[in-house]
Amino acid sequence: MLRIHSLLLPYHSSRFDRMQFNLLLSVALVGLAALSGCSDKPAVAPVSGKVTYNGKPMPYGSVGFQPAQGQPAGAAIQPDGTFRLSTFAEFDGAIIGPHKVKVTCYASQRPSQQAKKTPGEFVLGESLIPAQYTFLDQSGLTAEVPAEGNDSIVIELSGPEKTFPQ
Repeated sequence: MLRIHSLLLPYHSSRFDRMQFNLLLSVALVGLAALSGCSDKPAVAPVSGKVTYNGKPMPYGSVGFQPAQGQPAGAAIQPDGTFRLSTFAEFDGAIIGPHKVKVTCYASQRPSQQAKKTPGEFVLGESLIPAQYTFLDQSGLTAEVPAEGNDSIVIELSGPEKTFPQ
């Protein structure tokens, strides 16, 4: 450490200058140690697919993938029934491995309802699909996310005939 000192600070620098240098060096080393811990995220792979209800594309709602351990992935269902999962960043996919899957579709998720919400408002309203699909342990839905990703997952739901209001 003294050699670093002597290389970076002139010999005649004051004790105060050396103390500042030591403090800055300590802060920098702690910062580097903290940043190195951020790379411990599990590997993810891109995942996209389609949700159908009684064979027709579900026009809105959300999909959730929960791995055995780690951060869940989620996505909004688009008007054509498609979705693209996000875990740590937008559309980065899901953690590699097996997942339990849930799907939600509430009256409040209708596109016409989105514009009526005030910032911070959280209202679910009536579930438009059978409630079992909204719970990871009851949905009966699972998916495997391979290391190369999967862009063709089809989640098929069934239930009473339903017209999804816009």
